[in-house]
Amino acid sequence: MIGLSTGLKPQVSVRQDVDFPSGFDWDQARFGFAVHRTGKNYGTDLQPRALVDAGIWTGAAIHVDSATGDDSNSGLGVEDGDFTNAKRTIHAAFVSGNATAAPFRVLVKPGKYEESAFTRNGNDEPDQPVALIGWHGPVHYRTGPFQPGWIDAGGTYSAGVSSVKRAFRTDVLTAEGHYSELSNVVDVATCTATLNSWTQDGGTVHVNVGGAPGPDDIALMRSFHGARFMTHDRDFYLENIHTEGGITGALHFDAVATRNIVGVNCSFRYSAPSNPSSPLDAARVRRTNGLVAFFGCDASHGAKDGWSFHEDGTAGMHVLLQNCTAWQNGIDGATSCNAFTTHDSVRALVLNGAYGLSRNGTEIHCIQSTESWLAGVRAVARDIDGTSVAFKCSNPSYMWLQDCIGDAAGSTENYALEANAGTIFTRDFDVVAGSIETSLGGSVTPF
Repeated sequence: MIGLSTGLKPQVSVRQDVDFPSGFDWDQARFGFAVHRTGKNYGTDLQPRALVDAGIWTGAAIHVDSATGDDSNSGLGVEDGDFTNAKRTIHAAFVSGNATAAPFRVLVKPGKYEESAFTRNGNDEPDQPVALIGWHGPVHYRTGPFQPGWIDAGGTYSAGVSSVKRAFRTDVLTAEGHYSELSNVVDVATCTATLNSWTQDGGTVHVNVGGAPGPDDIALMRSFHGARFMTHDRDFYLENIHTEGGITGALHFDAVATRNIVGVNCSFRYSAPSNPSSPLDAARVRRTNGLVAFFGCDASHGAKDGWSFHEDGTAGMHVLLQNCTAWQNGIDGATSCNAFTTHDSVRALVLNGAYGLSRNGTEIHCIQSTESWLAGVRAVARDIDGTSVAFKCSNPSYMWLQDCIGDAAGSTENYALEANAGTIFTRDFDVVAGSIETSLGGSVTPF
């Protein structure tokens, strides 16, 4: 027995506290909290806003309204939610907040923000602890136009939009509720002959969706940076923020920093690299010593990985994902694509959520000297490269799987669970499809 389950089990219907696995080296002194379960649903009682600098919540509140705001306005209101003097762009609010030399909040009116409205294509970042909040609703940011202005080009429909890197149909959704990607073809003639395709002809983009697209039926991801923070090194809080596109990822934190990063009810999707041979992830956090926590967030359709966490020489990253998801990551030609991955010595705790359908790689892949505890997580692998892997632990890393589900099918080799030199401990692990594989001294045992 290796802690696998193939039948029905009695369900726990009342809330119970759950101990951290023995040997899981989570820093409880710095990031201590309790985990509980009700049935197979795992959770914490953490208050996300309490995880970042308290000064954020008493500092200046800069308001943004893409419809009626003006960047020459102060952005200040009589109270939080007063958009009378709102700015128009998020980056202008960052600049104003920085001028206070203190922690601040950017309160963004729900709506659509496009092109370089986020960080002015990476040029204007906050330099203080900051919260970026969709005020009582979702903020949608896209690295392209929401309504390109389509005209009949005879066999295709065209719009004067340059530097397009990916194109999607917003009127036809995947089973997971995401946009459906159009195929990129070599020229206008091929686009004319190919349904659900697109091509770039100089400064004009052409699409063929079998008829006239509606004004906002096509999402074009241009060669802009998304939510890219390369210099910011303080606490960062995001809520109700939904980013689409980004040549370095839809969300990307890169600075060497000791700080916490927290996201609530956000999505980071459709990253679109300027160079297809160098794809980057939907959500990528590097070199952060602190707690990186996301609650109810999604990282899907990244050019490479969905959720990607690397220490890269800065020790101390602890990752918490609660009720998060990641689907269909990896563009054509990208390799080693994962829905969720940790590297170096990252410590990770993943509670609930579903991850799957990456193009080439492993859905949940913990590498090098990482330690990861996953509880109530489902991984679905349907790879096209010959090997489907749901959960994988590589190198001298450790993984604890509790009440998890592995589903790997559709390839020549299908592994619900693979220990490739890594050590995996299981408790009530359900195999829907696929086998258990160990190699290079890897092991799978119950705990």
